[in-house]
Amino acid sequence: MVSKNYTINDIPKLFNGKKFAELKIAANDILKNDPENPDALNALALSYRNLGDSTKAKETFIKLVNLGPSKDYIFSNAGNLFYDLGNISQALQCHKHALKLNPNNLNSLNQIGLALSNQGNDEEAIKYYSKSISINKNIEASYDNLGNSLRNLQRYKEAADAYEKSNKVLSRCNQLECFYLLGEKELFYKKLDNLNKDNISHPLAASLSSHASIRYNEKDTHNFCNSPFEYIKKYDLLKDNKINDKMIENFFRVINKLGISKKEQSLLSNGYQSSGNIFLIDNPAIQDIRAIIETQINLYRSNSDSKATFISNWPKNYTLYGWLIIMTDGGSLSGHMHKEGWLSGSLYLSRPSRALNNDGDIVFSLHGSNYPTEEKFFENKIVNIERGNIVLFPSSLFHSTLPFNSKEKRVTLAFDIIPKV
Repeated sequence: MVSKNYTINDIPKLFNGKKFAELKIAANDILKNDPENPDALNALALSYRNLGDSTKAKETFIKLVNLGPSKDYIFSNAGNLFYDLGNISQALQCHKHALKLNPNNLNSLNQIGLALSNQGNDEEAIKYYSKSISINKNIEASYDNLGNSLRNLQRYKEAADAYEKSNKVLSRCNQLECFYLLGEKELFYKKLDNLNKDNISHPLAASLSSHASIRYNEKDTHNFCNSPFEYIKKYDLLKDNKINDKMIENFFRVINKLGISKKEQSLLSNGYQSSGNIFLIDNPAIQDIRAIIETQINLYRSNSDSKATFISNWPKNYTLYGWLIIMTDGGSLSGHMHKEGWLSGSLYLSRPSRALNNDGDIVFSLHGSNYPTEEKFFENKIVNIERGNIVLFPSSLFHSTLPFNSKEKRVTLAFDIIPKV
């Protein structure tokens, strides 16, 4: 594309039109004559981010923030990137500075809440979401976030009220979960029927419908994946020469050099989880692993029976979101499912030696997330895993890990494909 005489007035139109390649050219064109122009640097960083170059986006935002601009949205944009990259402390610093410049910055109010929730401080997070709502009662994300923190605190009735203010599918499913946990059977099935009538397929609704069918002896009515155990697939990437020791070593070298922020994870014992999407890190060692995972996901889809809705309605566009789970001696992860995913998976990068047959293995089940059981039996399946294995499964399935006894670490690269809406 031939450069023209761009001005700062061209920036909003290019950004809003999602013309990010041209936005990058325009920003650089302006910076030739005004190398510290804050709006041009902000546009350049955003163009890098949307073109998938998170490294240059981060470098540009750091340069920009250090210049001390007076515009709150610049710090807010920088905070968004740092949060997505898992740099929670940097994200908080940027968003708090944005609020000093503009106490009514809705994005920063919500992002600070998310960061605090990420750290396990939902009580404090609620204050920021509530302030955002007091400023503008029409932002669905504020109600979604508020509901999530209330849900984390087991304040299910209040959470359901918050989710009621949002029309997002996930919010409707989160509200469904609240009614289920409250034991509101009639209201639960009313809301589930509404989802079904709207032809909505969602992993959380599927988990709840399946669980409720056993708990209440009712028909499982939600069409997502009614035979989920059939869709658990394990592949040995080391044996198939799709991954090798050198690639795993390079991956660990990059992660150890960069360092990772830890996310509060109440379900995890003797271990920790990384923050942010690890696949946003623009490094060959990480992107090589990502490419292998994406190839395996495509193979899984093409070889799976399309009778399941989650295969036949495979999302046209999705984000691959990944994080590390690192466990030490005695480590385990309690039963849960991935409500924002569609397909979930785990790549085992390090696996301790077994003291017992199933030490450190993964368990799939129709039960989890502290749902009431009424002393009913819920089917489960143990899958033995080894270093270099990758396991793919519908996001609707609950899964947990068995504890292990070893001085070796258990390191898993977990991931979801998250549909873009």
